[in-house]
Amino acid sequence: MDRAVGNWHWDDVRFFLAVARAGSLSAAARALRVGHVTVGRRITLLEQRLGVTLLNRTPDGFATTSAGEAILRQCTAMETAALDLERIAAGRDMLTTGLVRVTTTEAIAYQLVAPVIAALRRTHPELQVDLIVGVRSLDIARSDADLAVRLARPSASDLVCRRLGNVGFSLYASKRYLAKSGTPKRGQGLGGFDLISFTGAPAAMSPFFMGESLDGARIALRCDNPLIQLKAAADGAGIAELACFLGDSSPELVRVWPNEAPARRTAWLILHQHLRRSARVRTVSAAITEAFSRQRKTLEQGYRG
Repeated sequence: MDRAVGNWHWDDVRFFLAVARAGSLSAAARALRVGHVTVGRRITLLEQRLGVTLLNRTPDGFATTSAGEAILRQCTAMETAALDLERIAAGRDMLTTGLVRVTTTEAIAYQLVAPVIAALRRTHPELQVDLIVGVRSLDIARSDADLAVRLARPSASDLVCRRLGNVGFSLYASKRYLAKSGTPKRGQGLGGFDLISFTGAPAAMSPFFMGESLDGARIALRCDNPLIQLKAAADGAGIAELACFLGDSSPELVRVWPNEAPARRTAWLILHQHLRRSARVRTVSAAITEAFSRQRKTLEQGYRG
């Protein structure tokens, strides 16, 4: 059943906000997990109800009209109120059933979260977990996810951040690459070497490449998936900065500086304050926390530490 305020339907407003933020029907459809035809239809319904055009198609995508801009703040307020209502209700849910959406990086999902989910399913078969992976930080304040495990602490006041521990990172390359290109000297930069990096600059990864100067370095590959970075490094494409538990798992890779202590980055468990009392969210967060504690040495030092 649609939630309505007068002749406004919140579900239609939700679609308008998604297109206004994403700038395209396809991107909004991915965010809302529906087809782009559905997004277009719901926008048309809202415009018909209000009697105005809210979005114009441009060569670069969709842009809000003056009427769309005029109601954007009120639509955002409706979204905030609706999400607060859902979170407050979910926060008082005492049943360990239903859906929990967890977001983290591919590497942490592979090493930690996926095994946690498998174990939880054996003891809580009515629990469903959506695992959303990637370096892009989803907005928990807008309920893009219920829980996040991230290497950067957000500053929003309505989020609860719990320190899980440290994750160790080091530089890795194949023996073949180092035999061909030589081994860089610690503290003298990575000029002249081939690097495997990210398409952007994730704040949690700073400083990059263990603080070495990148002046004169060649970018061999940019990719936001650390498993692909690992594969590229194993195939001799260059030097990658990887979580030690991931880099050490590949027999084709060696640490560029095996006697150097890993660079440590703090991992945080993040949730909205209204979900602290939700039984299903507490169950998943407790399991992730316990697993991190159990694997603390491996996560900090890798398998060769």
